[in-house]
Amino acid sequence: MTIEVVAPKTEPRRPWSGWWWRYLWTDGLAAAMAWAALFFFRKSVIEPRHYGFDIDVSPDHNFWLAMLVVPLFWCSVYAFMGMYVDVRRRHRGLEVRHVIRSSAIGGVVLFFALLLDDVTQTHVDHYQTLSVWLGSHAILTLAGRWIWTSAVVGRVQSGEWAFTTILVGGEDDNAHFLQELNDTPGRPGWEVLASISASEMESDLTKLGQWLDEHMLDRAVITTAVSKREAMLGWVAVLEGKGVELLVVPNALDYMAGTVRSTNLFGVPLVNLSRTGFGPGMKVLKRFVDILGSSAALIFLSPVTLLVALAVKKGSAGPIFYRQERLGLHGKPFQIIKFRTMIEGAEGSRPQLSSDEDPRITAVGRRLRKTRLDELPQFWNVLKGEMSLVGPRPERAFFTDQIIQHSPHFLRLQQVRPGITSWGQVKYGYAENVNEMRQRLRYDIM
Repeated sequence: MTIEVVAPKTEPRRPWSGWWWRYLWTDGLAAAMAWAALFFFRKSVIEPRHYGFDIDVSPDHNFWLAMLVVPLFWCSVYAFMGMYVDVRRRHRGLEVRHVIRSSAIGGVVLFFALLLDDVTQTHVDHYQTLSVWLGSHAILTLAGRWIWTSAVVGRVQSGEWAFTTILVGGEDDNAHFLQELNDTPGRPGWEVLASISASEMESDLTKLGQWLDEHMLDRAVITTAVSKREAMLGWVAVLEGKGVELLVVPNALDYMAGTVRSTNLFGVPLVNLSRTGFGPGMKVLKRFVDILGSSAALIFLSPVTLLVALAVKKGSAGPIFYRQERLGLHGKPFQIIKFRTMIEGAEGSRPQLSSDEDPRITAVGRRLRKTRLDELPQFWNVLKGEMSLVGPRPERAFFTDQIIQHSPHFLRLQQVRPGITSWGQVKYGYAENVNEMRQRLRYDIM
Protein backbone atom coordinates (compact mmCIF):
# COMPACT_ATOMS: atom_id res chain seq x y z
CA MET A 1 0.00 0.00 0.00
CA THR A 2 1.49 3.31 -1.12
CA ILE A 3 0.55 6.37 0.90
CA GLU A 4 1.48 9.91 -0.03
CA VAL A 5 2.72 11.46 3.19
CA VAL A 6 1.82 15.13 3.38
CA ALA A 7 3.11 15.84 6.89
CA PRO A 8 5.74 14.08 9.02
CA LYS A 9 4.66 11.27 11.27
CA THR A 10 3.73 12.39 14.76
CA GLU A 11 5.55 10.75 17.65
CA PRO A 12 3.15 8.06 18.98
CA ARG A 13 2.65 9.46 22.45
CA ARG A 14 -0.40 11.04 24.02
CA PRO A 15 0.62 13.44 26.83
CA TRP A 16 -2.97 14.66 27.17
CA SER A 17 -4.21 11.22 28.24
CA GLY A 18 -3.30 11.89 31.88
CA TRP A 19 -4.84 15.34 32.05
CA TRP A 20 -8.18 14.01 33.20
CA TRP A 21 -6.61 13.70 36.66
CA ARG A 22 -6.16 17.46 36.74
CA TYR A 23 -9.83 17.98 35.98
CA LEU A 24 -10.77 15.34 38.55
CA TRP A 25 -8.97 16.80 41.54
CA THR A 26 -10.01 20.34 40.59
CA ASP A 27 -13.65 19.23 40.38
CA GLY A 28 -13.39 17.48 43.74
CA LEU A 29 -11.80 20.51 45.37
CA ALA A 30 -14.48 22.82 43.94
CA ALA A 31 -17.26 20.53 45.19
CA ALA A 32 -15.74 20.43 48.69
CA MET A 33 -15.32 24.22 48.82
CA ALA A 34 -18.91 24.77 47.67
CA TRP A 35 -20.19 22.37 50.33
CA ALA A 36 -18.16 24.20 52.98
CA ALA A 37 -19.66 27.51 51.81
CA LEU A 38 -23.13 26.00 52.11
CA PHE A 39 -22.39 24.69 55.61
CA PHE A 40 -21.23 28.07 56.93
CA PHE A 41 -24.10 29.89 55.20
CA ARG A 42 -26.62 27.65 56.94
CA LYS A 43 -24.90 27.99 60.32
CA SER A 44 -24.41 31.75 60.13
CA VAL A 45 -27.60 32.87 58.31
CA ILE A 46 -30.37 30.28 58.00
CA GLU A 47 -30.33 28.63 61.43
CA PRO A 48 -29.79 31.85 63.50
CA ARG A 49 -32.74 33.38 61.67
CA HIS A 50 -34.87 30.38 62.63
CA TYR A 51 -33.76 29.95 66.26
CA GLY A 52 -33.21 33.62 67.09
CA PHE A 53 -29.66 33.20 68.39
CA ASP A 54 -26.20 32.48 66.99
CA ILE A 55 -25.28 28.88 66.19
CA ASP A 56 -21.91 27.22 66.70
CA VAL A 57 -20.29 27.02 63.27
CA SER A 58 -17.70 24.40 64.24
CA PRO A 59 -17.71 21.51 61.73
CA ASP A 60 -19.17 18.26 63.07
CA HIS A 61 -18.68 14.66 61.92
CA ASN A 62 -21.52 14.97 59.38
CA PHE A 63 -19.70 17.88 57.77
CA TRP A 64 -16.49 15.90 57.33
CA LEU A 65 -18.39 12.86 56.03
CA ALA A 66 -20.13 15.04 53.46
CA MET A 67 -16.78 16.55 52.46
CA LEU A 68 -15.82 13.06 51.28
CA VAL A 69 -19.12 11.85 49.82
CA VAL A 70 -20.27 14.99 47.99
CA PRO A 71 -17.11 15.40 45.83
CA LEU A 72 -17.34 11.71 44.91
CA PHE A 73 -20.95 12.24 43.84
CA TRP A 74 -20.09 15.23 41.67
CA CYS A 75 -17.11 13.54 40.03
CA SER A 76 -19.35 10.56 39.24
CA VAL A 77 -21.86 12.90 37.59
CA TYR A 78 -19.10 14.47 35.50
CA ALA A 79 -17.76 11.05 34.51
CA PHE A 80 -21.26 9.97 33.47
CA MET A 81 -21.48 13.05 31.25
CA GLY A 82 -18.13 12.23 29.62
CA MET A 83 -16.34 15.28 31.02
CA TYR A 84 -13.10 13.33 31.54
CA VAL A 85 -12.96 11.74 28.05
CA ASP A 86 -10.32 13.01 25.58
CA VAL A 87 -9.67 16.47 26.98
CA ARG A 88 -8.45 17.68 23.58
CA ARG A 89 -12.06 17.84 22.40
CA ARG A 90 -13.11 20.15 25.21
CA HIS A 91 -13.50 23.90 24.80
CA ARG A 92 -14.66 26.73 27.04
CA GLY A 93 -18.18 26.90 25.61
CA LEU A 94 -18.62 23.18 26.21
CA GLU A 95 -17.42 23.57 29.81
CA VAL A 96 -20.04 26.26 30.48
CA ARG A 97 -22.86 24.09 29.10
CA HIS A 98 -21.74 20.95 30.93
CA VAL A 99 -21.15 22.66 34.28
CA ILE A 100 -24.52 24.46 34.24
CA ARG A 101 -26.39 21.32 33.19
CA SER A 102 -24.67 19.03 35.70
CA SER A 103 -25.03 21.58 38.52
CA ALA A 104 -28.76 21.88 37.89
CA ILE A 105 -29.40 18.13 37.71
CA GLY A 106 -26.99 16.96 40.40
CA GLY A 107 -27.80 19.85 42.72
CA VAL A 108 -31.52 19.11 42.71
CA VAL A 109 -30.83 15.42 43.42
CA LEU A 110 -28.57 16.20 46.39
CA PHE A 111 -30.90 18.92 47.65
CA PHE A 112 -33.84 16.55 47.93
CA ALA A 113 -31.63 13.80 49.36
CA LEU A 114 -29.74 15.83 51.98
CA LEU A 115 -31.14 19.31 52.51
CA LEU A 116 -34.92 19.29 52.09
CA ASP A 117 -35.56 18.25 55.71
CA ASP A 118 -33.42 21.07 57.13
CA VAL A 119 -34.94 23.25 59.84
CA THR A 120 -36.23 26.35 58.03
CA GLN A 121 -39.07 28.84 58.43
CA THR A 122 -40.13 29.50 54.84
CA HIS A 123 -39.53 28.30 51.31
CA VAL A 124 -37.36 31.38 50.87
CA ASP A 125 -34.77 29.68 53.07
CA HIS A 126 -34.79 26.69 50.72
CA TYR A 127 -34.34 28.91 47.69
CA GLN A 128 -31.52 30.85 49.32
CA THR A 129 -29.78 27.65 50.39
CA LEU A 130 -30.03 26.14 46.92
CA SER A 131 -28.94 29.37 45.22
CA VAL A 132 -25.87 29.87 47.43
CA TRP A 133 -24.80 26.26 47.08
CA LEU A 134 -25.31 25.77 43.34
CA GLY A 135 -24.05 29.25 42.54
CA SER A 136 -20.79 28.75 44.41
CA HIS A 137 -20.49 25.20 43.09
CA ALA A 138 -20.92 26.22 39.44
CA ILE A 139 -18.56 29.21 39.73
CA LEU A 140 -15.80 27.27 41.50
CA THR A 141 -16.09 24.26 39.19
CA LEU A 142 -16.10 26.41 36.07
CA ALA A 143 -13.12 28.42 37.32
CA GLY A 144 -10.99 25.31 37.74
CA ARG A 145 -12.07 23.81 34.44
CA TRP A 146 -11.58 27.13 32.66
CA ILE A 147 -7.91 27.11 33.65
CA TRP A 148 -7.24 23.58 32.41
CA THR A 149 -9.35 23.88 29.26
CA SER A 150 -7.66 27.14 28.30
CA ALA A 151 -4.32 25.34 28.56
CA VAL A 152 -5.65 22.44 26.47
CA VAL A 153 -7.07 24.72 23.77
CA GLY A 154 -3.76 26.56 23.58
CA ARG A 155 -1.85 23.33 23.03
CA VAL A 156 -4.30 22.10 20.39
CA GLN A 157 -4.29 25.38 18.48
CA SER A 158 -0.49 25.56 18.56
CA GLY A 159 -0.29 22.09 17.01
CA GLU A 160 1.43 20.55 20.04
CA TRP A 161 -1.59 18.30 20.63
CA ALA A 162 -2.86 18.21 17.05
CA PHE A 163 -5.40 15.68 15.77
CA THR A 164 -3.56 13.40 13.35
CA THR A 165 -5.62 13.13 10.18
CA ILE A 166 -5.64 11.38 6.80
CA LEU A 167 -7.62 12.36 3.72
CA VAL A 168 -9.35 9.55 1.81
CA GLY A 169 -10.85 10.14 -1.63
CA GLY A 170 -10.10 11.28 -5.14
CA GLU A 171 -6.87 13.16 -5.75
CA ASP A 172 -8.68 16.35 -6.75
CA ASP A 173 -11.08 16.07 -3.80
CA ASN A 174 -8.21 15.60 -1.37
CA ALA A 175 -6.27 18.51 -2.84
CA HIS A 176 -9.31 20.79 -2.70
CA PHE A 177 -10.03 19.92 0.94
CA LEU A 178 -6.38 20.34 1.93
CA GLN A 179 -6.33 23.76 0.29
CA GLU A 180 -9.52 24.72 2.13
CA LEU A 181 -7.96 23.53 5.36
CA ASN A 182 -4.78 25.49 4.72
CA ASP A 183 -6.83 28.61 4.05
CA THR A 184 -8.45 28.31 7.48
CA PRO A 185 -6.65 30.75 9.83
CA GLY A 186 -4.04 28.85 11.83
CA ARG A 187 -5.41 25.42 10.79
CA PRO A 188 -5.85 24.71 14.51
CA GLY A 189 -5.73 21.16 15.76
CA TRP A 190 -5.09 19.44 12.41
CA GLU A 191 -2.00 17.55 11.29
CA VAL A 192 -2.59 15.83 7.95
CA LEU A 193 -0.34 12.77 7.82
CA ALA A 194 -1.38 11.34 4.47
CA SER A 195 -3.55 11.75 1.41
CA ILE A 196 -4.91 8.45 0.07
CA SER A 197 -6.12 8.51 -3.53
CA ALA A 198 -9.01 6.57 -5.05
CA SER A 199 -6.60 4.28 -6.92
CA GLU A 200 -5.41 2.90 -3.58
CA MET A 201 -8.89 1.90 -2.38
CA GLU A 202 -8.37 -1.73 -3.36
CA SER A 203 -5.16 -2.06 -1.37
CA ASP A 204 -4.71 -4.70 1.30
CA LEU A 205 -6.94 -3.77 4.24
CA THR A 206 -4.61 -5.61 6.62
CA LYS A 207 -1.75 -3.28 5.65
CA LEU A 208 -4.02 -0.31 6.25
CA GLY A 209 -4.76 -1.59 9.75
CA GLN A 210 -1.06 -1.99 10.47
CA TRP A 211 -0.36 1.54 9.22
CA LEU A 212 -3.08 2.91 11.48
CA ASP A 213 -1.61 1.10 14.49
CA GLU A 214 1.81 2.61 13.81
CA HIS A 215 0.57 6.18 13.39
CA MET A 216 -2.10 6.30 16.14
CA LEU A 217 -4.52 8.14 13.86
CA ASP A 218 -7.25 10.36 15.31
CA ARG A 219 -9.36 11.35 12.31
CA ALA A 220 -10.06 10.35 8.72
CA VAL A 221 -11.84 12.70 6.32
CA ILE A 222 -13.65 11.22 3.32
CA THR A 223 -13.53 13.90 0.64
CA THR A 224 -14.87 12.00 -2.36
CA ALA A 225 -18.29 12.40 -3.97
CA VAL A 226 -21.18 10.25 -2.76
CA SER A 227 -21.24 8.23 -6.01
CA LYS A 228 -17.72 6.97 -5.31
CA ARG A 229 -18.12 6.15 -1.64
CA GLU A 230 -19.26 2.56 -2.19
CA ALA A 231 -15.72 1.64 -3.26
CA MET A 232 -14.48 2.83 0.12
CA LEU A 233 -16.58 0.60 2.37
CA GLY A 234 -13.60 -1.57 3.25
CA TRP A 235 -11.53 1.45 4.25
CA VAL A 236 -14.39 2.88 6.26
CA ALA A 237 -14.82 -0.41 8.13
CA VAL A 238 -11.13 -0.60 9.03
CA LEU A 239 -11.05 3.03 10.15
CA GLU A 240 -14.14 2.60 12.33
CA GLY A 241 -12.84 -0.64 13.78
CA LYS A 242 -9.64 1.12 14.88
CA GLY A 243 -11.60 3.82 16.70
CA VAL A 244 -10.71 6.54 14.20
CA GLU A 245 -13.14 9.47 14.10
CA LEU A 246 -14.74 9.33 10.65
CA LEU A 247 -15.71 12.62 8.98
CA VAL A 248 -17.27 13.16 5.56
CA VAL A 249 -17.33 16.27 3.41
CA PRO A 250 -21.06 16.70 2.71
CA ASN A 251 -22.49 17.55 -0.68
CA ALA A 252 -25.90 18.67 -1.94
CA LEU A 253 -27.32 15.13 -1.95
CA ASP A 254 -26.40 14.65 1.70
CA TYR A 255 -28.27 17.79 2.69
CA MET A 256 -31.26 17.08 0.42
CA ALA A 257 -31.65 13.59 1.92
CA GLY A 258 -32.04 15.19 5.32
CA THR A 259 -30.45 12.19 7.00
CA VAL A 260 -27.19 13.82 8.06
CA ARG A 261 -26.42 16.50 10.58
CA SER A 262 -23.35 18.50 9.75
CA THR A 263 -20.88 19.91 12.21
CA ASN A 264 -18.40 22.74 11.83
CA LEU A 265 -14.77 22.15 12.70
CA PHE A 266 -12.84 25.42 12.57
CA GLY A 267 -14.88 26.71 9.64
CA VAL A 268 -14.90 23.42 7.68
CA PRO A 269 -18.40 21.81 7.38
CA LEU A 270 -18.22 18.05 7.95
CA VAL A 271 -20.50 15.16 8.84
CA ASN A 272 -19.42 12.97 11.76
CA LEU A 273 -20.17 9.29 11.06
CA SER A 274 -18.53 8.02 14.25
CA ARG A 275 -21.29 8.96 16.66
CA THR A 276 -22.55 5.64 17.97
CA GLY A 277 -25.65 4.97 20.03
CA PHE A 278 -23.57 4.93 23.23
CA GLY A 279 -22.67 8.36 24.56
CA PRO A 280 -20.01 8.81 27.25
CA GLY A 281 -22.61 8.50 30.00
CA MET A 282 -24.01 5.24 28.67
CA LYS A 283 -20.50 3.85 28.25
CA VAL A 284 -19.75 4.61 31.91
CA LEU A 285 -23.06 3.07 32.97
CA LYS A 286 -22.49 -0.02 30.83
CA ARG A 287 -19.01 -0.48 32.25
CA PHE A 288 -20.39 -0.10 35.78
CA VAL A 289 -22.99 -2.80 35.06
CA ASP A 290 -20.26 -5.03 33.62
CA ILE A 291 -18.11 -4.67 36.74
CA LEU A 292 -21.06 -5.23 39.06
CA GLY A 293 -22.43 -8.18 37.08
CA SER A 294 -19.11 -9.95 36.55
CA SER A 295 -18.11 -9.50 40.20
CA ALA A 296 -21.43 -10.96 41.36
CA ALA A 297 -21.12 -13.85 38.91
CA LEU A 298 -17.58 -14.70 39.98
CA ILE A 299 -18.65 -14.72 43.64
CA PHE A 300 -22.05 -16.41 43.53
CA LEU A 301 -21.19 -18.89 40.77
CA SER A 302 -17.90 -19.91 42.38
CA PRO A 303 -19.33 -23.25 43.65
CA VAL A 304 -20.47 -24.10 40.10
CA THR A 305 -17.13 -22.95 38.71
CA LEU A 306 -15.29 -25.22 41.15
CA LEU A 307 -17.43 -28.24 40.21
CA VAL A 308 -16.90 -27.61 36.50
CA ALA A 309 -13.15 -27.26 37.04
CA LEU A 310 -13.04 -30.61 38.86
CA ALA A 311 -15.08 -32.24 36.08
CA VAL A 312 -12.74 -30.93 33.38
CA LYS A 313 -9.67 -32.07 35.29
CA LYS A 314 -11.09 -35.52 35.90
CA GLY A 315 -12.59 -35.92 32.43
CA SER A 316 -9.41 -35.79 30.35
CA ALA A 317 -5.71 -35.05 30.51
CA GLY A 318 -4.67 -31.45 30.12
CA PRO A 319 -5.14 -28.05 31.74
CA ILE A 320 -8.46 -26.91 33.21
CA PHE A 321 -8.54 -23.58 31.39
CA TYR A 322 -8.02 -22.84 27.73
CA ARG A 323 -6.63 -19.48 26.60
CA GLN A 324 -6.85 -18.19 23.07
CA GLU A 325 -6.03 -14.84 21.45
CA ARG A 326 -9.08 -12.93 20.23
CA LEU A 327 -9.60 -9.40 18.92
CA GLY A 328 -11.35 -6.98 21.24
CA LEU A 329 -12.19 -3.28 21.29
CA HIS A 330 -10.61 -1.45 18.31
CA GLY A 331 -8.99 -4.72 17.22
CA LYS A 332 -6.75 -4.96 20.28
CA PRO A 333 -5.81 -8.61 20.96
CA PHE A 334 -6.50 -10.20 24.33
CA GLN A 335 -6.48 -13.68 25.85
CA ILE A 336 -9.99 -15.09 26.22
CA ILE A 337 -10.38 -17.67 29.00
CA LYS A 338 -12.67 -20.71 28.77
CA PHE A 339 -12.94 -24.11 30.37
CA ARG A 340 -11.16 -26.61 28.13
CA THR A 341 -13.69 -28.62 26.13
CA MET A 342 -11.33 -30.40 23.69
CA ILE A 343 -8.48 -32.81 23.97
CA GLU A 344 -5.10 -31.22 24.62
CA GLY A 345 -3.40 -29.94 21.46
CA ALA A 346 -6.59 -30.31 19.42
CA GLU A 347 -6.01 -27.33 17.14
CA GLY A 348 -2.42 -27.91 16.13
CA SER A 349 -0.61 -25.20 14.21
CA ARG A 350 -3.56 -23.95 12.11
CA PRO A 351 -6.70 -22.28 13.54
CA GLN A 352 -9.77 -24.48 13.13
CA LEU A 353 -13.44 -24.09 13.90
CA SER A 354 -15.39 -26.85 15.61
CA SER A 355 -18.81 -28.38 15.06
CA ASP A 356 -21.28 -30.25 17.25
CA GLU A 357 -19.92 -33.61 16.07
CA ASP A 358 -16.25 -32.64 16.28
CA PRO A 359 -14.33 -35.71 17.57
CA ARG A 360 -11.87 -33.45 19.36
CA ILE A 361 -14.53 -32.44 21.90
CA THR A 362 -14.36 -34.39 25.16
CA ALA A 363 -17.39 -35.96 26.82
CA VAL A 364 -17.35 -33.34 29.58
CA GLY A 365 -16.71 -30.61 27.03
CA ARG A 366 -19.78 -31.60 25.02
CA ARG A 367 -21.99 -31.07 28.09
CA LEU A 368 -20.29 -27.80 28.92
CA ARG A 369 -20.81 -26.46 25.40
CA LYS A 370 -24.45 -27.45 25.41
CA THR A 371 -25.07 -25.59 28.68
CA ARG A 372 -22.58 -22.75 27.89
CA LEU A 373 -20.82 -23.44 31.20
CA ASP A 374 -17.49 -23.38 29.40
CA GLU A 375 -17.95 -19.59 29.15
CA LEU A 376 -17.96 -19.02 32.93
CA PRO A 377 -14.28 -17.95 33.18
CA GLN A 378 -15.00 -15.11 30.75
CA PHE A 379 -16.53 -13.15 33.61
CA TRP A 380 -12.89 -12.53 34.54
CA ASN A 381 -12.33 -11.05 31.06
CA VAL A 382 -15.33 -8.81 31.68
CA LEU A 383 -14.02 -7.66 35.05
CA LYS A 384 -10.65 -6.80 33.48
CA GLY A 385 -12.36 -4.65 30.86
CA GLU A 386 -11.46 -6.87 27.90
CA MET A 387 -15.06 -7.97 27.35
CA SER A 388 -18.61 -6.98 28.25
CA LEU A 389 -21.55 -9.00 29.50
CA VAL A 390 -23.42 -8.32 26.26
CA GLY A 391 -21.67 -7.69 22.96
CA PRO A 392 -20.62 -9.35 19.70
CA ARG A 393 -18.59 -12.50 20.13
CA PRO A 394 -14.83 -11.93 19.70
CA GLU A 395 -13.14 -13.71 16.81
CA ARG A 396 -9.58 -14.69 16.05
CA ALA A 397 -7.52 -12.54 13.69
CA PHE A 398 -7.20 -15.48 11.26
CA PHE A 399 -10.96 -15.64 10.71
CA THR A 400 -11.49 -11.88 10.98
CA ASP A 401 -9.18 -11.37 7.99
CA GLN A 402 -11.28 -13.82 5.97
CA ILE A 403 -14.59 -12.26 6.99
CA ILE A 404 -13.64 -8.69 6.09
CA GLN A 405 -12.66 -9.72 2.56
CA HIS A 406 -16.38 -10.36 1.91
CA SER A 407 -18.01 -8.29 4.67
CA PRO A 408 -15.82 -5.27 5.51
CA HIS A 409 -18.54 -3.84 7.75
CA PHE A 410 -17.70 -6.65 10.19
CA LEU A 411 -15.07 -4.32 11.65
CA ARG A 412 -17.84 -2.00 12.88
CA LEU A 413 -18.29 -4.53 15.68
CA GLN A 414 -14.84 -3.62 16.98
CA GLN A 415 -16.17 -0.22 18.06
CA VAL A 416 -17.60 -1.93 21.15
CA ARG A 417 -16.24 -4.46 23.61
CA PRO A 418 -16.97 -8.08 22.68
CA GLY A 419 -19.37 -9.89 24.97
CA ILE A 420 -20.09 -13.22 26.60
CA THR A 421 -23.38 -13.31 24.73
CA SER A 422 -24.98 -11.34 21.93
CA TRP A 423 -28.12 -11.19 19.81
CA GLY A 424 -26.30 -13.13 17.10
CA GLN A 425 -25.28 -15.79 19.61
CA VAL A 426 -28.88 -16.15 20.81
CA LYS A 427 -30.44 -16.22 17.34
CA TYR A 428 -27.76 -18.16 15.47
CA GLY A 429 -25.62 -19.98 18.02
CA TYR A 430 -22.06 -21.16 17.40
CA ALA A 431 -20.66 -20.72 13.89
CA GLU A 432 -18.96 -23.72 12.30
CA ASN A 433 -17.43 -21.89 9.31
CA VAL A 434 -16.73 -18.40 7.99
CA ASN A 435 -20.00 -18.24 6.04
CA GLU A 436 -21.95 -18.91 9.24
CA MET A 437 -19.91 -16.21 10.97
CA ARG A 438 -21.04 -13.80 8.27
CA GLN A 439 -24.65 -14.88 8.76
CA ARG A 440 -24.39 -14.30 12.51
CA LEU A 441 -22.94 -10.87 11.76
CA ARG A 442 -26.37 -9.72 10.52
CA TYR A 443 -27.76 -10.04 14.04
CA ASP A 444 -24.72 -8.72 15.92
CA ILE A 445 -24.51 -5.54 13.85
CA MET A 446 -28.17 -4.62 14.48
